[in-house]
Amino acid sequence: MNILRTALLAILITVFTGSCSVISQQIRTDAIPPIDFKILLQESDKYLGNTVILGGYILETNNLTDQTIIRVLQAPLGFTEEPKSKDYSEGRFIISQKGFLDPEIYSKDRKITVAGTVIGSVIEKINDFSHPYLKIQSREIYLWPEDQGYYPDPYYEPWFYPYPYYWYRYRHYPYYW
Repeated sequence: MNILRTALLAILITVFTGSCSVISQQIRTDAIPPIDFKILLQESDKYLGNTVILGGYILETNNLTDQTIIRVLQAPLGFTEEPKSKDYSEGRFIISQKGFLDPEIYSKDRKITVAGTVIGSVIEKINDFSHPYLKIQSREIYLWPEDQGYYPDPYYEPWFYPYPYYWYRYRHYPYYW
């Protein structure tokens, strides 16, 4: 009986772990284990050519003649590889994607998860401050759907009608209909 439970548990863990990812399994096997982003940024030469999985919030999308450049504010990834809050950011990175990506779709503040090959780092100016960016060539990009916030009706009051007597009023007074 214990063997059956162990086998069932192992199958469930692999099914749930594999189904929670937005990046394909083949690219996940090629990727290196998660590394602290600050270390990856500081030692980018050490990781050249390695595949990494990163996520964050889009800052800017620029289209060139043969590629699209996306600047991203890094955010740590959660269990489903969805970027967490911007408050936990450790830096920025640049994604190079061959082809055209529409800047209206890949717009500012959209969440993105990308698997890509590290191609180095570059220093760019943000206002008057020089800031390092990690550069990656994308292999796979997942753009998260925009949050459709649920806002309850501000005028809904569940106890507005006296619950036990609610239907009584409508049954006995036809002018309420």
